[in-house]
Amino acid sequence: MLAAACRIFAQIAPGAALILWACAVSAAEPTRGDPLLPRSQLASTDSPLEAAFSARAGEPLRQFGYDLFASATDAVSAAEAAPGAIQGDYVLNTGDTVLVTLRGQKSFSKRFTVDRNGQLVVDDLRPLTAAGLTLDTLRRDLAATVAATWPSTDAFASLAEVRRIGVLVTGAVHRPGRQEISAFATVLDALSAAGGVDRGGSLRAVRLMRSGGAVMVDLYALQIAGATGNADMPLRDGDRLFVPPLGATVAIAGPVKRPGIYELPPDGGPLSASEMRDLAGGTLRPGRGRLVRFGIGPSGEEATEEIADPDAKRFGDGDLLLIAPEREDRRGEVRLDGHVLRPGPRALTRAKSLSGLLSRADLRPSAYFPFAALESTAPATAARSLRPVDLSAVLNGRDRRQLSDGDTLYVLGTADVDFLTSEAVLALLRGERQPRQDACPGLVALARILAAEPAGPLATGPQARAAATLTGSRTPCPPLFSTVPDLLPLALRHSVLRLTGAPRPGFYPVADGPESAGARETIVESEAPQYELIGHVRRPGTRRLPAGSTLRQALAEGKALKRDVYPLLGIVERYDRRTLTRAYLPFSPQEVAAGRADRALSDGDRIHLFAADDIRGLVKPAESRADSKADDESEPPMLAALLDPAIVAVIGERTVQLRGAVRDPGGYPVADLTPLAALVAAAGGLSTDADPTVAELMAANGTRNAIDLTRDGARRIGPGDALRINPRPQALEARAVAIEGAVRRPGRYDIGRGETLSSLIARAGGLIDDAYPAGAVLTRESERRREKEQFQLQARELERTLALEVEKGEPVKAENVALARQLAAQLRAAEPLGRVVVEADPAVLRSRPALDPLLEPDDRIVIPKRPLTVAVSGEVLHPTAAQFVSGKGAEDYLNEAGGPTRDADTGRSFLVLPDGRARPLALSSWNHRVDAIPPGSILVVPRDPRPFDGLDATKAVGNILSQLAITAASISVITR
Repeated sequence: MLAAACRIFAQIAPGAALILWACAVSAAEPTRGDPLLPRSQLASTDSPLEAAFSARAGEPLRQFGYDLFASATDAVSAAEAAPGAIQGDYVLNTGDTVLVTLRGQKSFSKRFTVDRNGQLVVDDLRPLTAAGLTLDTLRRDLAATVAATWPSTDAFASLAEVRRIGVLVTGAVHRPGRQEISAFATVLDALSAAGGVDRGGSLRAVRLMRSGGAVMVDLYALQIAGATGNADMPLRDGDRLFVPPLGATVAIAGPVKRPGIYELPPDGGPLSASEMRDLAGGTLRPGRGRLVRFGIGPSGEEATEEIADPDAKRFGDGDLLLIAPEREDRRGEVRLDGHVLRPGPRALTRAKSLSGLLSRADLRPSAYFPFAALESTAPATAARSLRPVDLSAVLNGRDRRQLSDGDTLYVLGTADVDFLTSEAVLALLRGERQPRQDACPGLVALARILAAEPAGPLATGPQARAAATLTGSRTPCPPLFSTVPDLLPLALRHSVLRLTGAPRPGFYPVADGPESAGARETIVESEAPQYELIGHVRRPGTRRLPAGSTLRQALAEGKALKRDVYPLLGIVERYDRRTLTRAYLPFSPQEVAAGRADRALSDGDRIHLFAADDIRGLVKPAESRADSKADDESEPPMLAALLDPAIVAVIGERTVQLRGAVRDPGGYPVADLTPLAALVAAAGGLSTDADPTVAELMAANGTRNAIDLTRDGARRIGPGDALRINPRPQALEARAVAIEGAVRRPGRYDIGRGETLSSLIARAGGLIDDAYPAGAVLTRESERRREKEQFQLQARELERTLALEVEKGEPVKAENVALARQLAAQLRAAEPLGRVVVEADPAVLRSRPALDPLLEPDDRIVIPKRPLTVAVSGEVLHPTAAQFVSGKGAEDYLNEAGGPTRDADTGRSFLVLPDGRARPLALSSWNHRVDAIPPGSILVVPRDPRPFDGLDATKAVGNILSQLAITAASISVITR
């Protein structure tokens, strides 16, 4: 924690070795290195060849075979592993290590290496010739030699370590150079040791060169047919491997098992389509397919041709083969999809008509009956098209049209229909022609139609005009419109705008809608009296208004409200057709649902209900807005953006402020006079520390009254009032204190208000026999923060002083400027201890209660054991910890440390007492005052500050940092 202070103090007082050591001990923290990114997580990029072929094919293509070296490290590790069980025909050579085991008259088990002379020298035996012999022959020779030397002794020999050989690997590999590998290594092992073949190197023409000539190695044979060929050929010491550049390549794409880029054999000619298909592992589905060749002409142009003969050898360097099935469709089936229980294909022989394809048992709940869509193929153009279908007519048997091969019937649900009036759809109809980047394909198809037909029926028709007045929901795009994008524009073309008689106003598609019926009415609205439920209700929308209907009936006695509706305020928006004015009538949904309030409804009333979370987000307390970020303030709440500004103003005008000990304090809009109990319940209830007997009510007219909620819960308050609920006085502090060291029961203790140190020591069982209360250390968080602020102030003062002296043109040494800046930076980074000087001796505290300190939360008290030393530090010849002797003076301890150095300022020497206090010492020859020095103290001889005469602020900062280091050292010494 004090590393920065220790480094500064080292510059100011380089002789204070003991203090610096103590700082290092007390402030040491484990270091952590930056984790290295695993090689497997590094992003791999395509080679230029892969990028070129992928662009031509329209799909990603990879070079075949190079994944063989993806685990090159594992391959090297396997090659370096122990040899395991070696066959007896293994031929030994120089460098092999043999494990020789004797059992009998002579017993041992040791390893011996075949030396440069080819001999195996075993202890106490004659040298045995080993190089060139098989392991079995060596075993026989060893057994005979041992039997002649030590009768009744059995000899055993096994290969313990295989010799190393050197192989030179060059060419297109990741790590070319000489590779040290096992004598058992093969060509593949050596390439793996070199990091594998680069994607620019050949896998079909690797050359192994040795004194007898050269051998060609084709790694394709190993990966395609499993034939090792020359890839597993054992290597010899001095062999050379060369990987030439990549040769001619071809590529194959389409529905094949292994699409990719393949290298042609070095001496082979062009390949046929059949041979390339075999390279790719065959096609994914049987049957004939179209073979398309993309070749590069002499001028670099790409030519396309259909390959009729799959055995014609037409594919050479740079050619691309694209395979596509001649037919990918199915015959004899129709499909049922969308809002059904079992979507999928059906046999055409069993479902020849729409009524035979679908029954009510196939539908999921909340299916939409007025509209469905049939996708079929037009015989003339062979193009797929969508046509509207009346699902009710199909289920009732009125629509028995015949189906054709490949037809698909799409059934919509109510969620699909609701999306037609979503905000995303309405925004496009209002004129936004660019959908969001994450928009579903249905929205993209709608945007394209609107952009392509700016004067078309969707862009200028009743749907676009109605979109300007509708408020859309924010529901996500249903999967059906992602599967069939054209279904969304089709449903909109056949939609009518229902303002009444539907769960909510919006677009509702019908099979015989405007697109089919031409002049049919596109807006459905009843002339009968009606009202509308808006917002946080179970089924929003427009409903008929019977004579004598009331607000409570409209809310179904509260059953129409959602569970998290805001209970204290709803608004009836009423339009007067005679005066052409609007009125906003507040009401309490809670009171209406309970039957304590009601209101008669009029034709055209709009009843607004709100979610509790929306109201809390709209009416924020002033203190929350002041603490919020600027970007949060710039964006209005979502509810405010959707509501009429007049309704937002009504909500703001009718707010009651609730503060104090409630779970969610803030502003709460109310309809009128509201019971205090209902207001507190809306705020989540009282908090656990609330005192309901001492609440305070501030009325809108400025009068203040004391309230007892236990008696006055039914009292009503209205808009503009403010209620504060006071908390109970806490008997316990929120956080505990810790006591450690020489007490009988150390640990953390909860403290009450007014708790003292002597009380805590008593609760901890008192001090043990060797406790040293004179060296007690009390660290406090509030003091640490105060010291930290002081450090920040000193750093700013130092920088300001330096800037002023530079502006004045005062001569300041460059090294002093650099040092001052370094001191300011390290002063900001220094972490103070927050030590408070206290008296901790229980006997003293009993006799003088005024010295007994009050404790604060998070205090930490350490009672050390009695120390036996006095430390001498600073500008002395040999900083040390001298043995404490009662009556010994400061000069005696200074002499034991070798006396002061030439840079010492003995006139400013001081003594740091065990309890943290400091006092000056008299070390001059004319002053013979005797200072008692208790054990655990530190005698400090500071350095002469002459190098910093030009900057007084630097001297002050230096003193602060040195004192910080000395304090840390003293705590480390006393608590050691």
